[in-house]
Amino acid sequence: MKYDPLNHVAAHFLRDTQSVRVASRNERDLLRLIWKSPGIERSDLTEPLDLTQQSLHRIVARLHERGMLIFSHPETRRPGPPSPELTLRKDWCLTLGISVNVGSIGLCLMGFGEPLEKMEIQQAGSSLSAEMQRIEAAVEELLARRSAKRRDVLGVGLAVAGHRMLETAFNCPLPLAHWSLIDLAPLLGEQLGLPVWADNVARTAALAEAIFGVGRDVADFAYIAHLHGYGGGLVSGGMPFRGNFGNAGEFSVLFGRQDYEERPALGVLLEHLRAKGRSNLTLRDLKNDDLMDWDGVGEWIDRVTPAHNRAINAICAIFDPALIVLGGELPHSLARMLIDRTEFNNLPRHGVLRDVPRLAVAQIIDAPGAIGAALIPLFETVL
Repeated sequence: MKYDPLNHVAAHFLRDTQSVRVASRNERDLLRLIWKSPGIERSDLTEPLDLTQQSLHRIVARLHERGMLIFSHPETRRPGPPSPELTLRKDWCLTLGISVNVGSIGLCLMGFGEPLEKMEIQQAGSSLSAEMQRIEAAVEELLARRSAKRRDVLGVGLAVAGHRMLETAFNCPLPLAHWSLIDLAPLLGEQLGLPVWADNVARTAALAEAIFGVGRDVADFAYIAHLHGYGGGLVSGGMPFRGNFGNAGEFSVLFGRQDYEERPALGVLLEHLRAKGRSNLTLRDLKNDDLMDWDGVGEWIDRVTPAHNRAINAICAIFDPALIVLGGELPHSLARMLIDRTEFNNLPRHGVLRDVPRLAVAQIIDAPGAIGAALIPLFETVL
């Protein structure tokens, strides 16, 4: 039987055990609006939700009874009956985000839509069961920091580096071969005793940027995830666009095998710097203020700039976004160098150039994949 995370959500989170829902469509619309505008007055919700006042009051009362909302009253009141201000109760549920990258596993514990705790453990070895046990131990440590239990967790988002395959399997880079081509969500779900949703780590990083970073001001943008590999995500209308097979934004597909060593992937940079004498270098070591002074960094930037421009112009031609964000684990110094060297294929026609997107450095730089992964259970059930 196909694994469905909703079938594993704890009963105390469910609105209706018969249909296995955490919230109805109207309830989700209302909760998301409150999440985006904390402190909004109940009377201001009627028009954007297209609900009668009676229906709105009934839905708000039900969510309040379930402990999902907090009522407060404004200090300065408008004429007429008082209308309570509404915010989400952050401790109504917790979610977990786990991002599996080459060299590291990031974790994020999130309240009801608000990141609370983050952690990183080293990804090492070739035993999937051993790594899942280490993830479980890290989860317990995160929960202990908040004096929380697993029953407080609505669900888990798992983000994995690699192309998405059928169900929740991924075709990962070679260092993550033991994570590859295995239906991961039911395995991790059994390990943790929690429902698990899974996606590609580049897209969960794009989701984090959409919700907590540049996406607060720009609804349509492309996100380039400079990780050990070179991927990304497309954000349209404030949410990632996944595509038919769940692989929209896999920018490495732009390059043939013969061009792989010319991509601005951090795994390529590592090999380049190791050849320059830094034999034990890791991705974490690249987050160094002196990086630009290292022998070989400028040479690598020169080498990968043509591939960077190729990807940028492909994104412009196909997606036409307002903004292109350079993110993943790319150090800001390298991101700025790539931005400075960007060249658009923009020949004038009738003396006029077409509009091109801005380029920016990601705002969410600490565990973006894990933060975005922690949002998935919320967007799948309540927001």
